[in-house]
Amino acid sequence: MKKIFACPHCHAVLNPSVKILLVVGHKRRKGMILLSPQPGNYKYICDESFEENLQVGDKLKFSCPVCSKSMTSSRNKNFVAMVMTTPGQEPQRVEFSRLYGKNATFVYDSDGVKAYGDDVDDSGSTNFFGA
Repeated sequence: MKKIFACPHCHAVLNPSVKILLVVGHKRRKGMILLSPQPGNYKYICDESFEENLQVGDKLKFSCPVCSKSMTSSRNKNFVAMVMTTPGQEPQRVEFSRLYGKNATFVYDSDGVKAYGDDVDDSGSTNFFGA
């Protein structure tokens, strides 16, 4: 079953093919980035020139390629939020770190939270309950 990722604002499908397509920015630079749809897989494809001067921990801006709205999570400003649906299941909220080089992903559903990545323990300030 294919997981479908959507913008939380305009609900556009962000993975019309295999990869998730987003716009990424840092300071005055912008580019396109392709992400794996598998939570916990941190392989990505982007223009090498975009990464040239990035340092671990730099805060990247992610936005929807359709509506251009920021995808920064309302729960934690260090994360990006998307909606993930799988046929026959309820929609899930997916949040991943927008800090360059930090691998942390959280998948929220009615059963709780699943965490992925080497840096989930460093995300102690993550508000799992949206309060």
